[in-house]
Amino acid sequence: MPPVLPPSGTEPPALPSSRALYIAMEALIAVSSVIGNVMVVWAVRINRSLRDPTFCFIVSLASADIAVGALVIPLAITISIGLQTHFYSCLLVACTVLVLTQSSILALLAIAMDRYLRVKIPMR
Repeated sequence: MPPVLPPSGTEPPALPSSRALYIAMEALIAVSSVIGNVMVVWAVRINRSLRDPTFCFIVSLASADIAVGALVIPLAITISIGLQTHFYSCLLVACTVLVLTQSSILALLAIAMDRYLRVKIPMR
């Protein structure tokens, strides 16, 4: 179904204030997520004392969160706006959102397992 265009000479309808606030907050979260996680990766890259397996898991989580901030949040904003797309492009967007979000969750699981094993089996 093609998008409905307003008659010529009229402006498109404005976003409701709640939706504009949602988009602004999502954009702020995305930018701060990307900047913060880039600093984490950069700190581990610069500091040689942070190059052990635990920090590799943290860099993995930071990388996943960079992808969430740079790709998933803008795609979520696009979905919330209600952009009309074809079925397969909508499926691609939804799968991208799910895969990248789950990669972040699995990185958290890996960190939790690493910490558990470090406590359970110390110095082995």
